[in-house]
Amino acid sequence: MNDTPLLSKDPHTIAMALLGRTPLFSAVSKETLNTLAAGALLRRYDRDAPLFQAGDQPEYLHLLVHGSVQLNAGTPDGREAVVELLHPIDTFIMAAVLTSQPYLMSARAVEPAQVLLIPARLLLAELKTNPELALTLLGSMAQQYRHMVREIKDLRLRTASQRLAVYLLHLVENAGSDQARLPCDKKLLAARLGMTPESLSRAISELRRHGVNVRGDEVRITDLQTLHEFCRIDQLLDTLEQDLKVMLPGEKQVQE
Repeated sequence: MNDTPLLSKDPHTIAMALLGRTPLFSAVSKETLNTLAAGALLRRYDRDAPLFQAGDQPEYLHLLVHGSVQLNAGTPDGREAVVELLHPIDTFIMAAVLTSQPYLMSARAVEPAQVLLIPARLLLAELKTNPELALTLLGSMAQQYRHMVREIKDLRLRTASQRLAVYLLHLVENAGSDQARLPCDKKLLAARLGMTPESLSRAISELRRHGVNVRGDEVRITDLQTLHEFCRIDQLLDTLEQDLKVMLPGEKQVQE
């Protein structure tokens, strides 16, 4: 892995540009972005390279700008579970940074990745005097919590085939089409959805009856209505929230 001090390369055009593209920081002031960019590093990771291990103390807030990163939870006897698969642009493990507590998960690059690192000490110092930034991070933490609740409900209330179907629906909807490509190999996808590779294969076979065709990494849905009915789509459970904002007294949530 290689580190590039962004300050020496012009933080306004590099670090600030990356931070400004991030939903988390897109609404904060330029002064705040300047402060956060001052000590930022751009770190490059090769495929399968570890970013950190569970139990490490957090030194940086991680911002994924290229590639993909896998978050894993493990046990002392060597068992592992994929907790999350991250894609640009996304921040991760913020809770550990804000509380200065050890990481509960490990992270590795699924493919060559670039990560912008914001020093934890810099972020925490800025939070003490910057209520705008504090509210922004609080909203992000609330969004991550609500995402976690949805994940638990999905695991408890749906079959493996239904979980896969919901995942594929979100995939094609984000692509704005009736087809999309899987962002990772099927073994990793199975782990991400809480099933074995064999269960994933059976789920793919079952979904053919509901209008889903999967060939290699290509996915096509020929009957969205049938698949929606099979998944039992729930707007409360399945609507993905973006950029939650903390509502102060007197403010109203803007409906788009």
